[in-house]
Amino acid sequence: MSLEADRTSQKLRFARLHLDELRSRTPPPRGDDFERSHHEAFLAQLFGAYDAFLHELNFLLRCGLPQDGISPGKMRNAFKAKRNAPSRILSELYELDQDSDSWFRKAKKFRDHIMHVSYIRLSFELGGRVAFKDPQSMADLPNDVETTFSSWLSSMEEMIHRLRREATSTGAP
Repeated sequence: MSLEADRTSQKLRFARLHLDELRSRTPPPRGDDFERSHHEAFLAQLFGAYDAFLHELNFLLRCGLPQDGISPGKMRNAFKAKRNAPSRILSELYELDQDSDSWFRKAKKFRDHIMHVSYIRLSFELGGRVAFKDPQSMADLPNDVETTFSSWLSSMEEMIHRLRREATSTGAP
């Protein structure tokens, strides 16, 4: 495994660590600094894994971009210029980011809000369920915080592992 892949996997483990700490906490969630710091840390690590994966793809797809100049768009352009064809992997990442209903866009919206604007408001229900409120619509998300994070982490892990396999097995699609 390359250094890039090691870093991607490490960031996924870090995100899981923050999620596990949230899950194991007693008393029940109440929106204190411990929880909010873990919300921010989880989202930072989740998208840190994505950013690390872009570095990994830069290597696997032989895009040749400098470490400080990696973005999906720049990679798409470099790949297409070298191969005279688009990359299916990079196209998928682009489409996922453009789809406002995708898990990726929803998670990214929360990460951007929590990192650049403010904390995410919480909805507390009888029985102890605590869910995020969408930062734009203020509607409650359908699942509790831990279930939402778990879903986003599983989706990120699945996407990274699948696209990594594809990039390594087909010789840079």
